[in-house]
Amino acid sequence: METAVYAFTGLLESGKTTLIYEVVKEEGFLEPGDTVLVQCEEGEAKLEEAFLAGHSITTVAVEKPEELNAELWKRIEKEYAPMQVMIEYNGMWESEKLFDCGMPEDWYIGGIYTTVNAETAELYLTNMRKTFMEPLKASNLVIINRCDEDIDKIRFRRTIKGLNPQCQLAFESRDGEMMENAEDEMPFDYSGDVVKIDDMDYGLWYVDAIEHPSRYMGKEIEFTAKYCASMEEGKDYFVPGRHVMTCCEDDIQFLGFICYFKDGMTSGFGHGDWCRVRVSFDFGQHEMYGYDEGPILQLSSIETAQKPEQELVTFS
Repeated sequence: METAVYAFTGLLESGKTTLIYEVVKEEGFLEPGDTVLVQCEEGEAKLEEAFLAGHSITTVAVEKPEELNAELWKRIEKEYAPMQVMIEYNGMWESEKLFDCGMPEDWYIGGIYTTVNAETAELYLTNMRKTFMEPLKASNLVIINRCDEDIDKIRFRRTIKGLNPQCQLAFESRDGEMMENAEDEMPFDYSGDVVKIDDMDYGLWYVDAIEHPSRYMGKEIEFTAKYCASMEEGKDYFVPGRHVMTCCEDDIQFLGFICYFKDGMTSGFGHGDWCRVRVSFDFGQHEMYGYDEGPILQLSSIETAQKPEQELVTFS
């Protein structure tokens, strides 16, 4: 039987335990039956024994990331036969560990939820940016809680979406109410049939194309990019994109969308070449996006281009 695993990540005192409490009370979130909660750190808030017992939750304490291994999961499966497993994950541990810790084959990640404390977020962003960004890498949903009305939602959205474009982002006020997301003004005009993206604006367009594809459907987009060739010869697609550094040199990543072309259109271009492309924009499911939806481009024209003065993309 398949077992769903739900991970709750975030730095200490960001509200992970509170979020667990809220989702457990939510009707339909957990399947009826036993649940195991793996706690990887001891936070300021604690789940009361009566609450745990009332929802058939058993806690298992883990102190080191090395303890998240096949032996632990086999023991949990044998002793508790849980319907689902929740992990209160230590935000200081590498998020990739969640995907490479020997879980049984019939277990799957049902969701990764990250909490951010708005009261300390600015401090972390300024002084410990890499530490702040680590729990956000693989999250499906990021909740920024304890927000004041004057919080710079656009800045946080650009920062987080630059690292993890596919995640959903929510803001929660100090009294626990959800706040409206701010609409991000784009520094380019997307009202016409052809949208031209300046070199400095590629990162903003990349995020906006995922969040608001309707703005670009059926239009042609023109931008400068690196030519990322398929590793398989004879394929009819490449990925035009740019590199982005989200917090430090260790976190430089390539951001681009799948782009199909007709025979001969890209002759003379090789992997890593700079090019100016014009593409038609569509949006749908694709294996490149893990069979989720994303932009699907069709090449209209391509020409040689100079490397931009600022090679790495920003989101501001």
